[in-house]
Amino acid sequence: MIVMLDLNIPDSDVTTANHYATLVPGLAANTTTRVHWWGGNFTLEGRTFVNSSDALAPYTAPRPRDSTEHTYTIYLFDQPKGYVPPTAAVEGLYYDQTTAARFNFTLAPIVAAVGEPVAATYFVSSATD
Repeated sequence: MIVMLDLNIPDSDVTTANHYATLVPGLAANTTTRVHWWGGNFTLEGRTFVNSSDALAPYTAPRPRDSTEHTYTIYLFDQPKGYVPPTAAVEGLYYDQTTAARFNFTLAPIVAAVGEPVAATYFVSSATD
């Protein structure tokens, strides 16, 4: 399973002072997260990488709006046979690329279900890059 998150979404983009305590913390102060891609059911057949299902959150390209640097992190999880994603995700909660549900995303339920990531990488981007 692969999940790509932006870890530097300004909190002012997604909340008001009344709801600040509910934010999933981002990398920097006053930031939260956004899921850019969540795909599963990947396998190797010989030397071919195969995906046998639709993404739970189809890929959305990075597109920072300003000069603020955004950190995009890609996590690789070992997906056990029989893993069932959260019902809301299966029912399409993250399918719309512009949905507010993609903000304030936490990996906690994924980690609880399948374990820690087996690999991760990141890159930094801004609107001026």
